[in-house]
Amino acid sequence: MKVTISGFYDEVSTNLDSQIALLNELGEKYLCPRLVDGKNIADYTVEEFVEKVKPRLDKYGIKFSSIGSPIGKVDINDEAGFEKQLKQLAELVKICEVMDCKYIRMFSFFMPKNCDPAKYRGKVLEQLQKFLEVVEGTSVTLLHENEKEIYGDVYERCLDLYHTINHPQFKLIYDASNYIQVGCNPNVAYEAVKEYTVYYHMKDCDAETKVEMPLGLGFTDYKSIFKDLEARGYEGFMTMEPHTQKYALGRRVMGFLPFLKFIKPDFYKGFRKIDKKLGVSLFKKITPKDVFVMQYENLKKFLEEAGK
Repeated sequence: MKVTISGFYDEVSTNLDSQIALLNELGEKYLCPRLVDGKNIADYTVEEFVEKVKPRLDKYGIKFSSIGSPIGKVDINDEAGFEKQLKQLAELVKICEVMDCKYIRMFSFFMPKNCDPAKYRGKVLEQLQKFLEVVEGTSVTLLHENEKEIYGDVYERCLDLYHTINHPQFKLIYDASNYIQVGCNPNVAYEAVKEYTVYYHMKDCDAETKVEMPLGLGFTDYKSIFKDLEARGYEGFMTMEPHTQKYALGRRVMGFLPFLKFIKPDFYKGFRKIDKKLGVSLFKKITPKDVFVMQYENLKKFLEEAGK
């Protein structure tokens, strides 16, 4: 197994210089851009990116593991939003090319509330095919993330998309926490999608409360997953996405406004579970950076235990 660590460093700061500073502090060279100087990466033209962003990355030798775009994160019936994303995707492909990056993260459209996703299967496939037409003939591969509330939220529909589209430039991301949040067992999901997965988001979640937890503290059996990846000789990226703001800031709000535990009982219970597992009091200050570094250290520990 040969793993390259990356991360959504905007979870600590949306300022690019601060993101680069943390990369340097950790001794890493890859990030997954999402918010860059407070602006979504999909809102940059390639010209603006080359002028304002790339020189600062090049100065420190920072590269992209993938582009953490919001492509496909739009309502299935939002025609104007879809057309806008087609144009954004074309610019993101150009940004990939100037950064020598081969992956763009994307989604399979938000479903209307309380609907049967099967009703929209045909339209989802049709619109995903239009995304693929944008990247065809380039070196870019679209990576589908199993986000909650989209068509491909459960592993069965992720597999349906993968096999139906059957395109070399369409692959899967495995996100254990997202599977847990939609009621899927992440360990079962891993076995189902591993042959078609080329990229991993590193975050975990509590199965009872659906609250995201630092890597290794939730329900996912990462030790077994890493053991299997080692046996299968996985080579690729693992991108940290611990959603640092939720725990770091949410637990403090709960501490100072205790009545919120009656309004948001799952969050309160989930945050307290994390505190207990970490051995910290409710009133100990924990910053988004603290959570991110904890995620990094836990990931490094898993890799070391796997022998890589």
